[in-house]
Amino acid sequence: MELLNQFIDNYKKKYSFYETAGRMAAQQLEEALRTAGIRAIVTSRAKNPARLKTKVVQRNEKRQEPYRTVNEIYGDIADLSGVRVSLYFPGDREKVDRLINGLFTVHGLKRFPGQSKPPTYNKRFSGYWASHYRASMKEENLLPDQKKYTSVRIEIQVASLLMHAWSEVEHDLVYKPMQGTLSEEELSILDELNGLVLSGEIALERLQSAGNQRIKRKNASFESQYDMASYLYNFLTSKYKKDSIEQRMGNVELLFKLASRLKLTAVKDFEGILKATKIVNDKRTIAQQIIDQIINGNEKKYKLYLELMETAEMEDMREEAAAEYFVDQWIRLEGLLARLTYRNNPRARGGFNLNSLKRLGILDKDTADRLAVLRTTRNHLIHGIAVPDSKTLMNQGNEVREIWTRIREEEKTKEDIT
Repeated sequence: MELLNQFIDNYKKKYSFYETAGRMAAQQLEEALRTAGIRAIVTSRAKNPARLKTKVVQRNEKRQEPYRTVNEIYGDIADLSGVRVSLYFPGDREKVDRLINGLFTVHGLKRFPGQSKPPTYNKRFSGYWASHYRASMKEENLLPDQKKYTSVRIEIQVASLLMHAWSEVEHDLVYKPMQGTLSEEELSILDELNGLVLSGEIALERLQSAGNQRIKRKNASFESQYDMASYLYNFLTSKYKKDSIEQRMGNVELLFKLASRLKLTAVKDFEGILKATKIVNDKRTIAQQIIDQIINGNEKKYKLYLELMETAEMEDMREEAAAEYFVDQWIRLEGLLARLTYRNNPRARGGFNLNSLKRLGILDKDTADRLAVLRTTRNHLIHGIAVPDSKTLMNQGNEVREIWTRIREEEKTKEDIT
């Protein structure tokens, strides 16, 4: 048991490292899904230390030979960092599979249905439908100071939104009962809900198919990159190999923006462009090859495309300016809080302590809680872990400034009174 406790203590120290790795992988995947026109919600997490301890103890008891080293335990646990992909449409599983295999180094794949232990209730429905990937990030997709995160194995869970919701309830109630084993009636209700979820998935697949048929009509038009992506997948897979299309689709979002500016969002207009485009196997994505067909030989269209590309670069510049603004506001607030901490406790060293500032009455609970969130943004920004969008940074920078102003005014009022 001492070794297991040593492992958990070690993991707690590395918790933020695994949390950051999961967040970075989720950001990569979320952007790839969005630009490819695949609807999904992507979230990430690091394994909860308490749950991890339970899992490690159970695994150790089932092993023929108990764990001998901390590294052996790390090697046996594949989901310290986790990413969850909740698909709007279950029919997009194959597209996401190929996208994950292109974006990450995949070490293993487990497909469900499958049961980790025999059920105590005779189920009528098939249970959990999902794909779990054991993967790691590729060096070429990371900045130099982020390459250390390639060592982290990440579990990527792909399932429908409905299935993820049901599995959370089922997993917590059946496999982690806090108040005893579930009754036959409770298990029967969970099984019934599983049947409703599976029926819901069938309905979602039919809805997606109906949407694809709608977009095929000559008088239809694309309302978003998701409509355009669905149309492109269906049109091109009838002429080319399916897997090559899904792997090389590229940035449909940018293609849609160009088409929208040129008023080429009607299916009848776009069909002619596609028929004139011969997809070749070079370094360009399919979206880029279609863009080349659209702008071919037309100065106005070339300039428009370069403008859209520059707009994307401008957003990067806006993010840089917003990051600078946030940091400037944070430095000023950090200095103020450090001075107040030292004034009340001359022995204090290092950065400010939120709990100490609450005890001293300098911060109320709500402000302290908000500062904890803002400090996370500061940490991610300063250390290159993750950069929020420019709007978020500006809003949070303003929030830091407001907190600084309020604390400064309160302290001045106290000084005037004394």
